[in-house]
Amino acid sequence: MAKRYTSKEIVERLQAEISKGKPLFMPNCGMGISAKLQEKGGSDLICISPTSYGRLKGLGSLAAFLPFWDINQIVFDLAKEIIPIVKEVPVISLSSPHNPLLPHREHLQKLWDMGISGVNPFISKLYGESFSEQIEQIGMGWSNEVEFVKVAKEMNMFTFSYAFSPEEAEILTDAGADVISSHVGSTKGGTIGAKTVMSLDEAAELSQKIFDAARKVNKNIILFAHGGPIEGPKEVEYIFRHTNAQGFTGGSAAERMPIEKAIFEVTKEYKNIAIAK
Repeated sequence: MAKRYTSKEIVERLQAEISKGKPLFMPNCGMGISAKLQEKGGSDLICISPTSYGRLKGLGSLAAFLPFWDINQIVFDLAKEIIPIVKEVPVISLSSPHNPLLPHREHLQKLWDMGISGVNPFISKLYGESFSEQIEQIGMGWSNEVEFVKVAKEMNMFTFSYAFSPEEAEILTDAGADVISSHVGSTKGGTIGAKTVMSLDEAAELSQKIFDAARKVNKNIILFAHGGPIEGPKEVEYIFRHTNAQGFTGGSAAERMPIEKAIFEVTKEYKNIAIAK
C-alpha cells in the first residue's frame, strides 16, 4: 500500500535526490502494472492520470477533457488499483478542479483519504486560449487551478503545477506550488502523439523563462519540464543541459510510447518465428 506523505515530506525527498546530483522523474500512470514498474525503475513520484487512461484506450491525451467520462471519477477508480501496488513512492493525481459541483476542499479530502499525497491540477489551457477563456467565463477555467493549489497547500498536500508562460509560473508559485513544470504542448511521437511546431531549442528557451519567473518568487522551488518535442531520454538530456530543469515528467513519453514500441516489436518477433513445414 502506498505511503501518504505531506507536502514537506515529499519536498524533502525530492531535495535529497537533487543534492545527490540526480535528476527527478515523475511518470504519468494509467494502470497498476505501470505503477509497479515505475516504482521498481526508480521514479521519484507517480501521477495517477486520466490522460494516461485515455492513451491506454488508444486515444490521445486530449480525450481526457472531452465528454466521454468524468475524469475525476477515473482518478478515483484508478487509485483503487494503483495505491495498493505502490509501496514507497509518493503518489499524486492529475485531478480536475474545474467541476463547480465538486468543491476543492471536499475533492482534495477525498483524494487524501484514498492515500493520494498531492495533486497536479488538470490544465484547461491544453485545449487552447479560446476554450480556456470560454470556460473561465462560466467559472470552470484556469483560476480554479490556482485556487486548487492554494487549498491543497492549506491542507498540507503536495502540489505540482504546469505553467505555459512565465506569468503563469509566477502566479502558481505565489499560490504555493511545490513544483513548477514548464508545459510546451502535448507530447509528439508514437502512433497518437500530438503535432508540434516547437523545436527542442524553443522548448528549452521557453522552459527557462518559466523557470526564471518561478525562481523570482521562490528561489527554492523545484523545476520540471514536460511536453512537445521532449519525447525521450535524449531530448530530456538536452533540456537538462540547456536549462535549470531538475526533473522531467512524462505522460506519453513515460508510458504510452514504451508500451507501443514493446508490443509492436514483440508482435513482429513472434510473426517472424519459423514453423515446421
